[in-house]
Amino acid sequence: MGLIEGLVIGLVLGVAATRGLGLSAPGIGAVCLLGAVAGWVVGLVAGRPVWARDGKTEALLKAGAGALAGAGLAFAAAHRLHVGVDLSAFRLGAGPAGRLPSAILPLIATVLALFFELDDDGPGRPAKRIAPASSKQRLPSPKARTAEFAELEQDEAKDSEQRGKR
Repeated sequence: MGLIEGLVIGLVLGVAATRGLGLSAPGIGAVCLLGAVAGWVVGLVAGRPVWARDGKTEALLKAGAGALAGAGLAFAAAHRLHVGVDLSAFRLGAGPAGRLPSAILPLIATVLALFFELDDDGPGRPAKRIAPASSKQRLPSPKARTAEFAELEQDEAKDSEQRGKR
């Protein structure tokens, strides 16, 4: 599921940045900002999504971490990924892969989505709870426990006497 979510989010953001905003070959700052946006969106959707029951806090934390990771990955890609890519046939630009939003955003979003999906612990299992004592299982009062202890002492004394007589 993370593979599909990451690819779709990355492609939509990459195409929107290239065609909608006209950022076919933006600078490093814009690439980092787009990477942060991709990480934020992936953090809200991948793993346990923001609309899941009891998932809002986790999704917001993942979104913040995803934004930081997305910006960092975009920065690293812009500096290190110099492979020439020509996506002009799709009207998405041409140039180094690290500077093309339509090339790098799907990669960043997919990596983050896969990580968040693997990190998700599933739908969750309810925690085992200790059932409250029912009326039949109540503990004896301190007085009753003291009386029981006294009875046990008396029984033990009788047993030791009988052993002594044998």
